[in-house]
Amino acid sequence: MLNKKTLSDIHARFRQLRSGELADNLAVQGIKYRIAWGVESYKLKDIAQEFEASVELAEALWTEDVRESKMIATRLFPAKEMTTEKALSWAREAKYTEIADQLCMNLFSRIPSSVELAETLSKSDSELEEYIALKLATRIEAKSDSVLVLANDILSKDYPIYLKTAALWYKQIYDQE
Repeated sequence: MLNKKTLSDIHARFRQLRSGELADNLAVQGIKYRIAWGVESYKLKDIAQEFEASVELAEALWTEDVRESKMIATRLFPAKEMTTEKALSWAREAKYTEIADQLCMNLFSRIPSSVELAETLSKSDSELEEYIALKLATRIEAKSDSVLVLANDILSKDYPIYLKTAALWYKQIYDQE
């Protein structure tokens, strides 16, 4: 059973380390959460190290519409226990590239089915899921034909710059000898 004190302790750490300037900057960029404390990601890494990783804690944090809770959840979910189905669900629930990046760096790149996940997401109709596929495949250096098809498609058409950049990074990995 989840210890409510643990959640309260994590939230207290967010309040201690909040940055109004960063939170305001996020809002100006159109990044909207119920709460965004503006805690920098490197500080969230330190907070995560203070707590024991668990599925229950990570899922409780993930369900909150709080930027920092989602980011720290990616560090507290035990990678060996992340199923492909759960990873797909989290990928679909990510609303911003910042969270997508955290998912790829902290969690998806360490799960046993990371290549399968990248290939599945590469066939999505969602630009953010396609972004996750590219970032994940680049991070794990997976040479996947389906991700390559996605990268080439993005580079040949009118897509947002964040997707084109992710596609270029993947192509560099894919084209390495």
